Amino acid sequence: MKERTIGLLLVAFVSAAGMLDAVDAEPAGKALQLRAARATVGNQVEVVAVDRSQVDEGLYVDLAGLRLWTADAGSRQQLRRLLASPADAIDVRSRVGAAIMEHGVEPDVIPVRGEIGRRQATEGMVLLKGGEFTRPGEFWDSTGGGLTEDQEPAKGDRYRVRVSSFYIDRYKVTNEDYCRFLNDGNPGYRTPWNPRIAKAIQGKRAGQFVPADNSLASHPVVLVNWYQARGYAAWAGKRLPTEAEWAYAAGGREGRKYPWGNADPDGSRADIPIQHDGTVPVEWYPDSATPEGVFQMAGNSAEWCADYFDQASYAVAPPDGVAINPTGAKEPLQPDTWYRYRVMFKGWCKANRFEYFTCTKRHARPPLADASAGVSFRCVKSASR
Repeated sequence: MKERTIGLLLVAFVSAAGMLDAVDAEPAGKALQLRAARATVGNQVEVVAVDRSQVDEGLYVDLAGLRLWTADAGSRQQLRRLLASPADAIDVRSRVGAAIMEHGVEPDVIPVRGEIGRRQATEGMVLLKGGEFTRPGEFWDSTGGGLTEDQEPAKGDRYRVRVSSFYIDRYKVTNEDYCRFLNDGNPGYRTPWNPRIAKAIQGKRAGQFVPADNSLASHPVVLVNWYQARGYAAWAGKRLPTEAEWAYAAGGREGRKYPWGNADPDGSRADIPIQHDGTVPVEWYPDSATPEGVFQMAGNSAEWCADYFDQASYAVAPPDGVAINPTGAKEPLQPDTWYRYRVMFKGWCKANRFEYFTCTKRHARPPLADASAGVSFRCVKSASR
């Protein structure tokens, strides 16, 4: 995340009458403030902008990787009650997400703790030597929600992209991997509404986060937002890939149509035609692997990337015709566009159309979006050679 002087302030004002109290503040250096009041039916929640100086860093609640500041102890108690309910937690998440989209203010994130992840170093990763590939000037774009039947490929400039050497995870991050992250001092990065991860109530792992069923251990972790993915990556001493790095890993220097080559998808490479309702283990479909051995870059789940999304930074060639380690939009908020504030992901989860599996297809979502079988991630690590 880029360095910013703004954060997220979560404030619940609970009056005796159960009505929403007003706060009048319009200073410079804004943060988001969530006002919540307990009503007779449901909960009144409103997100507004306030001055950063109103943040009391001793008062907060944590939700899905976000550190949400509260105004006082009573407010914190009210919000803890709300967040104990998965349905109410989703509602709070949705309202905060809408405010991020509207104001362009990024939330604070929970500090990442633990050392276990960094000990893995580059174990389970594939080294890709730096090089160049071509952005072809024609690509599918499903950012609007999906590809329509009459949709044509998007158009842009054709130009070269150069990336430095990096390591990339051979497999997507699994539920078991993510549980190790949670158990290494990062419980606030759990997703309360994710039924695939739970706390063990008995046995050697009692009190720890575990896959809800042993069969899910090697499935990709889903129902994680962009900030959660970034938190895991930081814990592992890694980062999310840029869109350019992801495309280079998937398509190679030669610009493969699909990660495995130019042959159309079939049941040996992905769940196509769709046979499974949800995710499958990350080591399935060995024929999906790139020549370098990176699995499932198309299918099973999409993957968060590091870039803020826009159209121009991708579709318009740089003046000299070569983009060197591009990182997408410079600012997260694009106020004059229909998409306003989105971040990149690549790949796809489930589809019966071949176009969804192409290496150049683009898609973006708001950073707090998640999907039950939709978005996961893998990490990269810069290499010195």
